Parts: sequence; structure tokens; C-alpha cells
Amino acid sequence: MKPSTIQIGKTYRNRGKGLTTRTVLDIGVHVVPPSWYSESSRPHDPGVRYLQEKKEHFLYLSSFAAWCGSEVT
Repeated sequence: MKPSTIQIGKTYRNRGKGLTTRTVLDIGVHVVPPSWYSESSRPHDPGVRYLQEKKEHFLYLSSFAAWCGSEVT
């Protein structure tokens, strides 16, 4: 999906079989994923705080959008 289509409050399923769902809780530059395992600098990309299986997680918006297959309606 395009990063511009991801919205707060919506639930998305993964590509492929679509068995995993994530609900977006917040999006913005103030949302900074806590872990970064690369030697390169962090992306200049908004972060996404989301709920998956009753646990909060964080990703950069571009990574979240690449994970998304479709919106759950």
C-alpha cells in the first residue's frame, strides 16, 4: 500500500494470506521506533504506533505500508 493511504484507527492485514492484523494507533514524526539495528542513519520518515495481538509495536511508515496487503473492513 502507499504510505499516504495508511490512517489512524484503521486495521490492516498483511500481504499473502492476510492472517495477521494491525490497528494503527498513531502516526507522525513524534512516533520514533525505539530499535534501529542498522549502521546507517534512521530514515526521515514518520513512525507508526500500532496494536497487534494486544501489544503495542512501532515501525516506520514506509515499512508499515510495505507490510500492508489491504485494509480490514
